Amino acid sequence: MMSIEQNKSLVLKYNKEVIENCNMEVFKEITTPDFINHSTAPGIAGDREGMIYFFSGILHLAFPGLKVEILDSIAEGDKVTTRKIITGTHQGELFGIPATGKAVRISVIDILTIENEKVKEHWGENNFAAVVQSLRA
Repeated sequence: MMSIEQNKSLVLKYNKEVIENCNMEVFKEITTPDFINHSTAPGIAGDREGMIYFFSGILHLAFPGLKVEILDSIAEGDKVTTRKIITGTHQGELFGIPATGKAVRISVIDILTIENEKVKEHWGENNFAAVVQSLRA
């Protein structure tokens, strides 16, 4: 079993290498084969492939070069929670919305469960829907 600090380090890697740098090979390395995303968007699978699609086929296409700033990281037992801000510029199509050049700020709170030194589950709350609406305006 990993220590709290090791769990937090794994989640930092998830945020920086996977979300920020869109490194899907690292995502595959640090998640279990039966990874579950409990907070998937409608129409996107709640497994590894769905998460890969969201990060590489939606988020990074619309906001290349996005940045993740972790504001808080709290861990207990096998869970790590992060409160973070994802910032970027809308430079690619997003759900049929052509690039606007607008800066975006996505507020996120995630909970990740760690099992056998890998990320097993994800839950998240964010303002992504409101960000998308603001780009339509």
